Amino acid sequence: MALGLLLAFNLGFAWAQEPAGEDLVKRLSCHGCHALAGQGGNRGPGWDGVGQRLTPEAMKKQLVSPKGGRMPNFAHLRPEELNAVIEYLKGLK
Repeated sequence: MALGLLLAFNLGFAWAQEPAGEDLVKRLSCHGCHALAGQGGNRGPGWDGVGQRLTPEAMKKQLVSPKGGRMPNFAHLRPEELNAVIEYLKGLK
C-alpha cells in the first residue's frame, strides 16, 4: 500500500510539473490581446494560423524579446513553460 501511495504521489508530482501550453496561455491572459477564432483581444496579432505563419524559433524570439513595445516580455518563463506555449501555438494552424 505504501508503494502504491508513493507511486501515485510521484506520478501526480511528475504530471503537475509538466506545463500545458493552453493552460499557461490562459494564466498569462494572452487572449486579452490576441484573438483566436474570433474570441479575444485585438491589440496584438490574431493567432489563427500562427502555427503556419511563424517558426518555433520566431515564436520564441517574440516571447522572450518582443518587438513593438506593446507585448510583455516572457523571458521569466521556465524553459519547459516556454516550450509548452510554443508547442501550443505551433498547433494553431
